[in-house]
Parts: sequence; C-alpha cells; structure tokens
Amino acid sequence: MLKEKMGSYSLVLERPFSAFPIHRLQQFTDLDLLYNQGHVPVATWNKNVLVSKLQTSESGGNSGFVTFSSKFLSSQGWKFQSNSNGQNQPQMAQKKVLPPSFNPLVCIFTEEESGDGEWAYGSFPLEEYIKALERSEGELYYDHSLGMRYSKITEQIYVGSCIQTETDVNTLSNALGITAILNFQSVIEAENWGINAKEINDSCQRHDILMINYPIRESDSFDMRKKLPFSVGLMLRLLKKNHRVYITCTTGLNRSSACVVAYLHWMTDTSLHAAYNFITSLHSCKPDRAAIAWATWDLIAMVERSRHDGPATHAVTFVWNGHEGEDVNLVGDFTGNWKEPIKAAHKGGSRYEAEVRLPQGKYYYKYIINGQWRHSTASPSERDDRGNVNNVIQLGDTSSVRPMVQQQKKDANIVKVIERSLTESERFMLAKAARCIAFSICPIRLAPK
Repeated sequence: MLKEKMGSYSLVLERPFSAFPIHRLQQFTDLDLLYNQGHVPVATWNKNVLVSKLQTSESGGNSGFVTFSSKFLSSQGWKFQSNSNGQNQPQMAQKKVLPPSFNPLVCIFTEEESGDGEWAYGSFPLEEYIKALERSEGELYYDHSLGMRYSKITEQIYVGSCIQTETDVNTLSNALGITAILNFQSVIEAENWGINAKEINDSCQRHDILMINYPIRESDSFDMRKKLPFSVGLMLRLLKKNHRVYITCTTGLNRSSACVVAYLHWMTDTSLHAAYNFITSLHSCKPDRAAIAWATWDLIAMVERSRHDGPATHAVTFVWNGHEGEDVNLVGDFTGNWKEPIKAAHKGGSRYEAEVRLPQGKYYYKYIINGQWRHSTASPSERDDRGNVNNVIQLGDTSSVRPMVQQQKKDANIVKVIERSLTESERFMLAKAARCIAFSICPIRLAPK
C-alpha cells in the first residue's frame, strides 16, 4: 500500500460533528486541511474526489470522511507524508483548473508499529452533507500560513494563535510588552506544525518572558472541562503578579479563548453569556461554551457538601432499551422519593426515554416495566445495604488542582449541562472555589526560567 511496508493498515473514518466545505480543498494546504476540525472530507471511499460538483463518482460509493486528531500523528509520520512521492494521490476530477494535489494519508498504523487510536467509520447520503454545509456558513477555519494572529482583550490580557517563530516572540515582547505566556498547545502539535519549541522557549528566556506550557487536547471538550479551573488559576496568579499575559493555543479559536471567557465568568462575576459575547466581539473565535458551563458546576461542587441545593444544573434523558409495546416508567429518589413514577415516551423500536432536569449530585433510580421493577444493564448500577440493585447516575464532578482525566463510564443515558444565570449563593461558591484552585497552585515560580 505504501512503498515496501507490509502489514495491515487502518484509516480513521467518521461522520463529522460539523461540516467542512469541500471546495476549500483547493484553498488550504495539506496541514491546514487536516487540522481544521480534525476532518478531511472525501466524496467516496474509492479515492475519487469531485471537488466542484459535490457529487459521488460514477463508480458509486457512499459519502464519507477520513478523520484524525493531531494527538495521534507523530512528527515522524508527518515527515513521511511530506516526503511522499505522490503515487498515492487521489485522482481528481478532470476540470479546466485542477486543484493542487494533497496527500490523503492521515495516520498509519502497521503490525510492526502499533499505535493507540479511537477508530470510527460511517457513511451517509451526500445530500445530507450538502445541507450541513449550508448550516455551517460562517464557521471559523484556521489558516496557519497567516502567522500568529492575536487580539487585545484588556491591558493585561492578549489572546491568539500559536507562536511560530522567534520573530513572533520579539513582537510579543517589544510591540505588546508581553511578560508571560500561557500556552495550551502540546509538544506533538508544535512538531506537527514544524514549530521548534526549544527555539521559542530560548527566545522567551532571552526576552525575559515567562513561558508556561499546560497542554489541553484539541477538540476534546472533556479534557478542557477538567483542566479549565487550573488554567484559569494560572492566569489569575500571573495577573496578580502584574504580568501582561498572552494566552495561546494552536488556532486561538477555542482553548485559549475559552480560558479567557472562564476567567471573566469566574473571577470578575460576569455572566457566561456576557463574557462569551465580550470575547467573541474582540477576537474571532468559538470557545467551547458547554465545557465552560460543565467546569462551572464542577467548581461549585467543590464547596458543596452534598447534593446541589438550587435550580437544575443538568438535563438528563434516561434511556430504556427493552421491547416494543412495553409500559415503561422511571422511578428514583428524585421522583418524590420513589413514589411518583415518570412515564417514559416510546421513541420507536425498543427505545424509551424520560427527560428530567436535576441539580448536580448522585441519584439512584430504576424502571418499572409492565409493573415489574427492573434496573438497566446499559447504565452503571450499585447494590444497596438491603441487597437491591439500583441504577446510579452522578451528575457533575468536583474540580481539582490536579485533575484526573479518566475515561468516563459507559451509560445509555444522555446528560447535558444547563447554562443559566447563577443564584447569589452559586456566584459566591463559584468565586470561592475558583480562587481556592488558583491559590492552591504550588509550587510555581512566576519568573522566567
């Protein structure tokens, strides 16, 4: 498949969570294309890509997407791609103007060189993709060739994309007066973009700029949720030391801007809605709003001793997969202490759903199926003191100075965070918890090194 290498190969195939305009294949470089949203669109599985007409080829095949996450792509792998002799280039449609060639290879795993990856695949009608394209008008895309892009938020806060060269460090120091950098880009990301991290760090030291690297995985909402409190804590400590701070990630579209939004929300008693609108009005970005809301409730849970005493914080869709025609009711310690069952709606086939809005905390529940009390084997369960097996759900988590980002337990239920105005008590707990995280960051030497 590739030169003389032997063994089995795999491609990452996945339906995208947001559409990518196929016509941009003609405008972007390989790396820009691969990085944006982590998705590379192709029209068919047979390597024929019709860019202009958005149609599948005559030889047939469903629409599909090859995807990757930059954390799975090593610098060696990218070098191998860049040195490709072009034999594996896809056959482009014969048009008057041919788009520039691009390498379809994203990530290779062989039997001799194994790697960890979350593989997925999918196919769907091309018409559905075209409709998604129409809905995605106005989406932001990253162009690495434009260089470092930044915006001024306050006198002490700047936010933007990654530092690519020593010249960028000189600009930050001499033109903007930056004295500290909070960087969420990983070493692998920097290598993939051809950025010499050592040169950047050495240049920062020469300019007396403190560089703090705290990687957050790109496009990973859960990783951001767990690491945001520590990130905002670092930011507060730097600002308290009168540093002028540049907050950066690879694109400047999500991780860095989300940190600034969270800082304004948690530390300045600004609503999430107002903080989000303020940042997006000053800097072209799309922070992960849901991750910030999740992290907000995690912080509040730090100073609560038990279940949240206030309005609902999460919307839960309890799912029962049984048999068509069943009478399904949900009951738990949130339904009038097990005395007021909630009728589940039949959603077709074997699926039944009951939607409930609950404050964060730990809850026990069961299902009553045709009069019989049952627990779901598709969701976590626990045995109580009497030997009864009940399903259990933990809404929200507790923030930590050293977050443990562990794989979440499989659960058929769907949990969404609720973004709403905080009560006075919640605002007080949020401010207290956020500052507790900030001043628990120790040891940290806030000086260039």
